[in-house]
Amino acid sequence: MNTIFLPLQFQNISFVFLSISFSIIGFLYAFHKKYAKDFILSAFVQRYANQYLRDENVFKKRVNILFSTLMILNISLFIWSFKLSEKTGLISLIIIMLFVALYYVVKYILIWFLGVLLKMKQISEIALFFTTLFDKVFALFIFPVLLFFHFFIIDVKGYSTTLIFSFLVIFFLLKIFWTLKIGIKSFGLSRFYLFLYICILEFFPLLLLYRGIVFA
Repeated sequence: MNTIFLPLQFQNISFVFLSISFSIIGFLYAFHKKYAKDFILSAFVQRYANQYLRDENVFKKRVNILFSTLMILNISLFIWSFKLSEKTGLISLIIIMLFVALYYVVKYILIWFLGVLLKMKQISEIALFFTTLFDKVFALFIFPVLLFFHFFIIDVKGYSTTLIFSFLVIFFLLKIFWTLKIGIKSFGLSRFYLFLYICILEFFPLLLLYRGIVFA
């Protein structure tokens, strides 16, 4: 699937949303390079995560908001790209974006509520940071792949698909690793409850995503 085979309607829609994503990335690089770098490295090295969580300021909040917007845009475009058909259009992409945003809002509310209910505010704040960290970095990594998927001069759909799903698996495994490591070693949380959290809020949505893309 490339610029030759994609209908003009799909090219226009993907161009607009990829341009927005590119603008967000450019803004982060131009004005918040240091914080954006620390945020990205937090997904791979714990000391950067500790450093990022240690001091809260308005610039870090802005970086979080920008990465959250990028996450919703690129993950929605990723899902939409694999569902392209004659019936797919702007409305379909907007609906997907609403469901993606709703998923993260519901996850945020559930973790926050459990933190308040169990009087574990510190753990809930850390969980809220890590539960979307890897998805935000994943959204950044797949941006150039989505660009090639839609606008490369030759058909690179197969390579792009393999690369995107490889990133998805890598960041999912990283998320599971850090969830277990921090939950068990740092806070002594039960493996059973961590397993339930991973299955319900992390693994199950991926199964739904896979089913929606492959069997749609």
